[in-house]
Amino acid sequence: MKNESFVAIYKMDNGEYPGSRDQYRPSVRYPEYPFEELAGQYNPVYEAVRNALYLMGYDKENYGETGWNPLRTLIKPGDFVLIKPNWVLEKNHNIGGGTQCLYTQPDVVAAVIDYVVIALDGSGKIVVGDAPMQSCDFNRLIEESGYKILLDYYRKKGINIELVDFRGLSSVDSHGVRIEKIDNSAEGVVVDLGKASEFYGLERQDTERLRVTCYDPRVLPTHHNGEVQEYFISKYVLGADVVINMPKPKTHRKAGVTIALKNLVGINVRKEYLPHHTKGSVRQGGDEYEKTCWLKSVQSKIYDKKNIYESERKYFRAKIMWMGIGITARFLRFEHNKTSEGSWYGNRTISRTITDLNKILYYTDKQGKLEDTVQRRVLIIADMVIAGEGDGPIAPVPKEVGIIAIGENPLAFDKAVCTLMGMDINKIPTFGCVTEVKKEYPALVCDGSVYLKSNVEGYNNKNIVEIEKGLLYTFEAAPGWKTYIERTEVNGER
Repeated sequence: MKNESFVAIYKMDNGEYPGSRDQYRPSVRYPEYPFEELAGQYNPVYEAVRNALYLMGYDKENYGETGWNPLRTLIKPGDFVLIKPNWVLEKNHNIGGGTQCLYTQPDVVAAVIDYVVIALDGSGKIVVGDAPMQSCDFNRLIEESGYKILLDYYRKKGINIELVDFRGLSSVDSHGVRIEKIDNSAEGVVVDLGKASEFYGLERQDTERLRVTCYDPRVLPTHHNGEVQEYFISKYVLGADVVINMPKPKTHRKAGVTIALKNLVGINVRKEYLPHHTKGSVRQGGDEYEKTCWLKSVQSKIYDKKNIYESERKYFRAKIMWMGIGITARFLRFEHNKTSEGSWYGNRTISRTITDLNKILYYTDKQGKLEDTVQRRVLIIADMVIAGEGDGPIAPVPKEVGIIAIGENPLAFDKAVCTLMGMDINKIPTFGCVTEVKKEYPALVCDGSVYLKSNVEGYNNKNIVEIEKGLLYTFEAAPGWKTYIERTEVNGER
């Protein structure tokens, strides 16, 4: 069938990262391997990436030869290649959860870079970049994660490579108050989708209620109103010829799951352009929480005040607001429905944002103009060696899976991974939102079956709807999604 999509799923024997001791080198001298150094210990992650590329059938006629170049059709010599991991934060808010389930590990990125180096053939440019959360300590992240070791290795080899933090706004927390730092060197382009945006057509009273947590609420509506529908995208993203999207699959408070589609939140310079939820209850026309609650409304207003004071550097007033939030939180402990800030299955705002960002990645040119044809080549490679479940994306629990997944179509990829997580793909609002744009943006959508290619017999050549429940991973959903998102045939009757 011409509408079929395939996703490669390579399952390792164990879910372990070898770490930086051997500079993320392979333990086997593969015929195509471009460097001299080898690891002194077995590197199953490198092997898994290599085997997943083979499962995709890339350059299969040269497999096993020195000339095997699996990214040959994706990357041409001289290309600018952006590798987009999911960095999120430098620390897990779930004490004891660790960082292996939090962000894309350099073990996986290293293997991918090696194959990019082969395809570039001594030319071109590589950037490894992302916009982690506002409060992320970027220097600590790259030091403690091993990314600095990774970058130093390639620089010593003469590879043209950069490690980049896309953020134009970051912050540090000082006793509950956010101290903002603006980085004017973070360059980007304001992309106005106009009528092509999923937010086009909203009434003014609705755009005034768009929110993103921890940002000045007055800013977001100025970028999403009427004909103006703006996103501030990194110059590295728009300038790239090729983007390798490298998500860390996890359950997610606001979107249900974060895989390839959601990973594009990190292509932005300024995240106050990104609607994450709509203020108020469902009955009030919002999706911040389900049922109307006077105390939640009060708390939400206090958050708005706090964010405004922090942006204006009125820290004493912000501290008072923080105390008010603490008081309301104590009373809300007795509220049956704990959802807030759009962290539940009724959130439809974040799905629109994700859909818009995927339009931008695939269909805007280097100047940020929306075109009718795909503007850059994109490949998806996910690090599911250890994934995250529970209260993701910032407080996940480690879930050992041992999988490297590769695909080309973002919706097909997310449906495949979401299925393996034991979730119901029909309950993910983003999937429905993306599907509705299939006529205008066909590269984003798979309107046929999704099949797997795998070294696991129960997966190989199987439609994702045919996979036996015993071969699925029953991820624990984020709190606001429990008892809704799970596949009932996996977890039993609700």
